Amino acid sequence: MAANAILAISSTDRYITNLGGNANQPFSNTLEAQFDNAGPYSNDFSIIAPNALMNGYIDAIKISQIQLQYNLPTIIPDGNDLMIVGYETSPQSGVFAYQQIGLPYGFYTPVEIAALLETELNTYIPSLQPWVVTFTSSIGVDFGFSVLSNNQDGLLFFFPRPSDLRIPSTYVLSETEITRYLKTCKLLGFNTNNGTPQVIQAQVSWAAPDFLYTPYIDIYSDALTNYQKLKDTDSSTSRRKGLISRLYLSGVGNPQITSTGFLNENSLTIVPSTALGCSPFVLTFDLNTPKIINWSPDTAVNSLDFQMRDCYGDLLFNYIPSTSPGLANEVFNTEFQMTLLCVERD
Repeated sequence: MAANAILAISSTDRYITNLGGNANQPFSNTLEAQFDNAGPYSNDFSIIAPNALMNGYIDAIKISQIQLQYNLPTIIPDGNDLMIVGYETSPQSGVFAYQQIGLPYGFYTPVEIAALLETELNTYIPSLQPWVVTFTSSIGVDFGFSVLSNNQDGLLFFFPRPSDLRIPSTYVLSETEITRYLKTCKLLGFNTNNGTPQVIQAQVSWAAPDFLYTPYIDIYSDALTNYQKLKDTDSSTSRRKGLISRLYLSGVGNPQITSTGFLNENSLTIVPSTALGCSPFVLTFDLNTPKIINWSPDTAVNSLDFQMRDCYGDLLFNYIPSTSPGLANEVFNTEFQMTLLCVERD
């Protein structure tokens, strides 16, 4: 490789303030800003320094390494926290009512999600209790969640299809709420097969539950890609420009476990393990094929801008607005560090 200089970037470098209001005396107040849950947040920010971040006759910038500190909860507010249940109002009537159930946000294991959903169902739809929700990770047709209503009247229930939620005569949700509901179904492994009431008064996962909210994170920077003639894009309908890296959260190496456990063949018991997406984690990407960004030798590297977006094209979730005066926002910043190699003209 050609000789280069390292420009080390950290998303927490956005927390820069001035000593006594003097622009010539900047200092980092990262620890205090993180303690105060202060903005700007990690999904959309700029790094602005009083002087150039890198000076020289730079021809190209290579993204060499990225470390990601993933901090997205398993259940995200206004993301995948809405469940809709259709249930029979009287035995064998075929008349169904609909109930919205909000799931509290946070990090959960699959077994904890089952316990949470069971509690919410018993609270919001008492006419069909006792509800029993279980999760099994044994290999076979029983993999996933099972939702069972043991009500004595034989009342049926189902998880409606999106088309059911657009019929004015039944129960209408906005498209935003339907998307929230579909993301929750993706988390639990429910699909169109769960849209029909079952005689056995139970619904099970017909798809594999997905506890990772997004399988990848896209990082964008208009400033870094300003001098590229060939613009970055993707295959989505948004076609945003300025994509500098797509981070696949499975990492490189051994497969990541996405269920709550695995079968120990010697003892034939389920052994607990970690499901990806059920707790924060850190990944380092050592890019074997680094992105090479064209740069102008006549321009120094000054302020930089960054955005992080999920697989749906939305800015990565990272905070919940405070509802109480005097309290700060609750923050779930996903931070990153990046090594840039600046190649000088010979």
